[in-house]
Amino acid sequence: MIPQFLANLMGIGRATTIDDSGELQLMQVTEGAAGSGFADRVTDNVRRVTEFGFGSVPPIDSEVVMLRRGADRSCSLIMGTSHRPSRPRDLQPGDTIIYDVRGAKVKLSADGIEVDAAGLEIMVSNASKATLDVPDVYLTGNLHVAGDIDTEGDFAAAGAITGLTGGTAIELGALRDAYNDHGHTGISTGTATSGKTDHAV
Repeated sequence: MIPQFLANLMGIGRATTIDDSGELQLMQVTEGAAGSGFADRVTDNVRRVTEFGFGSVPPIDSEVVMLRRGADRSCSLIMGTSHRPSRPRDLQPGDTIIYDVRGAKVKLSADGIEVDAAGLEIMVSNASKATLDVPDVYLTGNLHVAGDIDTEGDFAAAGAITGLTGGTAIELGALRDAYNDHGHTGISTGTATSGKTDHAV
């Protein structure tokens, strides 16, 4: 039979309330009754220890695993949490995933990196510059740009910026030059229409 001291070194309960406002996250933890005639045990202000660089607030009613210093319930530390309804399933050995209760996730697997925003917005802010060093970028929706599209800046040295129209590559700089330099033939007075431009684009 396990001595009472050793039995109290660890505990398993459920998060009843969570306070994430301080230097350490604090939880109220409810542990089920140990047997008939006993009431559930509630412990307040249980400190949760997490890995550096990763933060989360588990959903209420999440399972928690606690260690107790000296088997003292008032000196409990939460070392692990789990929320079964939210846990992604069917991962393969070596896969890693970050997820939340809304279904958003970032998954690293042998098939690549998958970001699922669960219908929410994705925002990148407070960056001095963002660079995509990839051969191709595919957009399935519309592109909205509030600033300039620079064809002569840092990336000009890497090659001319081109666009495809009707399957034909057109250099954007040449398009601008042709527009700036073009003229029209067949000019006449009145309401007649001029001829085509003398610059092909």
